[in-house]
Amino acid sequence: MPRCKSCGKTADGYVLRHAKMHLCKECFIKYYERKVLNTILKHGMLKGARFIAVAVSGGKDSSALLRVLRKIAPELKMVAIHLNLGIAGYSDECQKTVEELCSQLDVNYVVYDLRREEGFSIPDFQDTPYGRRICGVCGTVKRYLLNKIAYRLGADRIATGHNLDDVVEILFELYLRGAVEELVRIRPVSWSTHPKMVHRIKPLIEMTEEENLYYSSATETPFTESKCPLGKGSRMMKRKELIALLEKNIQGFKHMLYKSHVKRILPKLEQSIEEPTLKECKLCGMPALKEICSYCKISSKVRKADVNQP
Repeated sequence: MPRCKSCGKTADGYVLRHAKMHLCKECFIKYYERKVLNTILKHGMLKGARFIAVAVSGGKDSSALLRVLRKIAPELKMVAIHLNLGIAGYSDECQKTVEELCSQLDVNYVVYDLRREEGFSIPDFQDTPYGRRICGVCGTVKRYLLNKIAYRLGADRIATGHNLDDVVEILFELYLRGAVEELVRIRPVSWSTHPKMVHRIKPLIEMTEEENLYYSSATETPFTESKCPLGKGSRMMKRKELIALLEKNIQGFKHMLYKSHVKRILPKLEQSIEEPTLKECKLCGMPALKEICSYCKISSKVRKADVNQP
């Protein structure tokens, strides 16, 4: 029977393959919280923060994020933001989980119902030109609305549950495409220079999906185990499967790629690439790279498709 590397007791099945160690339940929880705190301190994520908005979908990653932030920064004003995306069955299950979690942690929360507030839901995009890349569209919608809601609430940080697996999948795609202008924006912290853009932080960026699952389970944190039905067979999921295969054959691959990007490549990209100045969208007034923001562009398509329905 494996022994806990920290205390020597019998390990409880918390195996960290990339670190080649076993931990018991209590030591794993301490390890996880210490590692997240170190990530926050290393990148100054909460320096000067007064009010943090936490994006909570109801999955293991964002649920773990809310709990660990509540644990390591109990004095910080905090609100959870949940977007109900209108995906039949799945979205209501996620919302119920978030409500249960926030009640357990005594955290105020805001539920934003996409259908009620915006007049459409994510599945509506299936009947538009964006239907074949619906995960990308969903990401655009979530980024826009999370920022808009956090800005209106007066938050000075948005924390998202992006984990190491998520970030490595994005890096993998961008490196393959040679998209250096996008690569320079993949950071642990996205500091804003626009008054309507809230600083965005990724406290779990060095934690794997497995570690987040372990933490949520070990702390009895409510989370939904259901997968989004719209993501089945997506290119993103296929890339994650390929990366998992690489990790199996090259242990530590994900950590190596992430660290190489942050420590060696990103500083050089920041020196050579000038990031565009944000404007304000002519339609909604929120920050945008062009005259019309991505959200207004795609939402106009889904509204047009709805109007054209017989």
